[in-house]
Amino acid sequence: MPTTPSTASLPPPTTRSTALRRLVALIASSSLLITQTTSLAGPHDEGLAAGRAANPVIRGGITTPSASAAVPGYTSSPGERSFYRQPNLATQGNSLLAACASTPQDPVCQALLGAQASANTARPGLAVDDPSVAAARAINRSPSSQLGDLSAYYSGCSTSVTALPARVEPRSCLRSAEPGSLRCSRQLSVAITRSSSCTPGDWFAHAGSGSAGLDAQCLPDRPLTAQRFRVTQGGSPLAFFDVDLTRPAPFPALVAVLGSSPSALDGQPIREGVWVSDSACSGPVCTLTALIAPERRETCIGGNESVLSCTSVEPFLPTYSACPAGTQGGDLIQAMTCAGDNGCSNTGLDPQRCFAPSSGWTPYTGSDSTGSLASLYWTPASSRSVVGWAVNPLFGPIPTLQLSYEPARSTVTETDRWDDQCPNLAAGGRCTASATSAEVCTHGPATQLIDGAPVTRDCWEYSRSLTCAGWVPADPCAELVAAGCTPQGSSCLHSDPATGACRMVEERFSCPRPAETVTSASGCPTQTFCLNGNCFDTSAPADADFARSITMLEAGRQAGVYLDTDRMEVFRGEGNRCRDRLFTNCCSADTRGGSMHNLAVLGMGSRLVYDLLMNPGNQRFVQQGLQALLMGQGFVGSFSSYGITVAVNGAALPAGSVALYSGESVVVAFDPWTLAVAAVFYAALSLTSCNEDEARLAMKEGAGLCHSVGDWCSTCLRVLGSCVSCTERTTSKCCFNSRLARIINEQGRQQLGKGWGNERSPDCSGFTVAQLQALDFAAMDLSEFYASLVPTLPDAAALQSRVGRRAPSCYYGQGSCP
Repeated sequence: MPTTPSTASLPPPTTRSTALRRLVALIASSSLLITQTTSLAGPHDEGLAAGRAANPVIRGGITTPSASAAVPGYTSSPGERSFYRQPNLATQGNSLLAACASTPQDPVCQALLGAQASANTARPGLAVDDPSVAAARAINRSPSSQLGDLSAYYSGCSTSVTALPARVEPRSCLRSAEPGSLRCSRQLSVAITRSSSCTPGDWFAHAGSGSAGLDAQCLPDRPLTAQRFRVTQGGSPLAFFDVDLTRPAPFPALVAVLGSSPSALDGQPIREGVWVSDSACSGPVCTLTALIAPERRETCIGGNESVLSCTSVEPFLPTYSACPAGTQGGDLIQAMTCAGDNGCSNTGLDPQRCFAPSSGWTPYTGSDSTGSLASLYWTPASSRSVVGWAVNPLFGPIPTLQLSYEPARSTVTETDRWDDQCPNLAAGGRCTASATSAEVCTHGPATQLIDGAPVTRDCWEYSRSLTCAGWVPADPCAELVAAGCTPQGSSCLHSDPATGACRMVEERFSCPRPAETVTSASGCPTQTFCLNGNCFDTSAPADADFARSITMLEAGRQAGVYLDTDRMEVFRGEGNRCRDRLFTNCCSADTRGGSMHNLAVLGMGSRLVYDLLMNPGNQRFVQQGLQALLMGQGFVGSFSSYGITVAVNGAALPAGSVALYSGESVVVAFDPWTLAVAAVFYAALSLTSCNEDEARLAMKEGAGLCHSVGDWCSTCLRVLGSCVSCTERTTSKCCFNSRLARIINEQGRQQLGKGWGNERSPDCSGFTVAQLQALDFAAMDLSEFYASLVPTLPDAAALQSRVGRRAPSCYYGQGSCP
């Protein structure tokens, strides 16, 4: 950190003078000794000999390891370093002055007291006939007569002098409504320090069942409506999901799909996934039960020559609320049902209803299996709610994970600091306390949002008034009045925040201006600047440090926006594959991908990021990029484009949209599937022999977003079981949402010794926070990204040639322009 020079960090003047005198005496004595022992010679030889003799002595004082060994009182860390970058030093200055009351002879205190005495000395107002004012007026009237010809400063310039007639111009002056008054304040600043109950991003709470595990992520201050969890198998993540712990879940609900298989009964997919139930919070502790099971399990018998018979069993059985007295639940009323040759079975009525006995015939028949109510016919009485669940014993074992934990929270510590901008009033000084010098709160009570935490204080600023002599001229507008100016009006520029009285008035005048001459320059060179005969070339190349600084800022922005909070990684990519077949190569690059950046597609955002080219199943890039774009720029309005919808005043959202922001009257949402289809539609049509994933990959290659990992023979011509000719090769690539992310991965992995996996299983993971901090960005070659920061200017010659070729067909009645 740079340090600010301070008188307190230098040795006392008397000490420095003593050291200097000793050094001079030492040099003189050494020179004298040499002179006495040297034979008579010329003055040059005598001086040379004296210098050589004194050189070893002087060198020892210059080449010491640190300045503290040669300079008395020197220190590399003076106390004034703490003052660096502070907005106001009045508090520290007042403290030093108070301490100097006991040591007035200290050199540092003498300097401070001298500065205070100078500040308290009344200054006369700036007079109209002051020499500096007169000189400024002369320069304004005729620059060339006062400063000389411009050609002396700019090589090659030609100048001309124009005479201007007498005229009238507007002028103004500032008049204080309270001459000699000064208002100062002391302001409150609050520093926020956060400490978390766990390390942010860590999976800090765990529950296990066999090789399956359930973890909660440490996301401090995240609301209970969106707590983050994951399910693992053998330590490898299977699914990530959010759970609303404030919403009762008496029956398991599917929160994440792990896979699916077709049903033998109806051919529909049977999803297997993670189910969540019994989520609730009591005090600081929250509980959650997660289960891993398919939606149903089918058992089939028969087949081949016999008829295939399948039964379906659900994994969970609901538990219903009790029925009122005199009624019975439908699941306890059994009726005999016979179906021809298939035999008879006992079936219950609707379990979600309570039934009452009926004296006459009804379509609901059966007997109470508990024997509590004797009736054959029943009437629906009331509905029943689900209050619990149980594992179906016919289904089989289900991995059950029961987690109890305390959600991550942050502790906020507030530290107040008052910055007093009011000076100490010394006796006999030019400033004294006003009669109404009592402090007045000019800001508060109020609540401010500091580092995301609301802070409330009764007062954030106190002000008081001072009366100072010689602060302003007696009449700052007297100069204009004396010059014959005519008043044109006035307006208040500043009012007292406590009383509302006007403190500063602007007086406007119309003033005559005498005839004068004005010097103008023309024909000046654009790349040469000369001053007093010294010329400089202003066309030097731009400093490369600027491009590096912009690159580092963009890297930090992307790392913050696209942080993968599940894995706590930055600059993460995604795997892609393409095929090079016998007659068609689907691994080519489509240069049109370079125009699919966020700015070109959405009309706003960054032209360095290509969120819309990422795979449609990977919604994270699109969601995080759009959220940062729309929310960061304070977007307002209503539109629907490329799957993005801004719904105002309760307008309906398209099906499948994901809400990015929800306020009182506006909802911003997007449909990632529409985005992906729209982004590659025209490319997919042009590559009819390649699939859509390969078309999208071609556009990514055209934008420079991909790194090739390797290829292998995926299809070959076999003779007698041996491959004799490869007819198709598949290439694996890791692609990123920006060129900068790809460059950082390519060069950062080399520094860390991190590979890319293999061609069949590429490793497109990003960097952890610790790995990112270990990267040496100064050793990276980022010139490829620097080039993307420089806009490409249009080729004027090519444009003129194109227009010239089109002209004959555009005009002379030959039709529209091609």
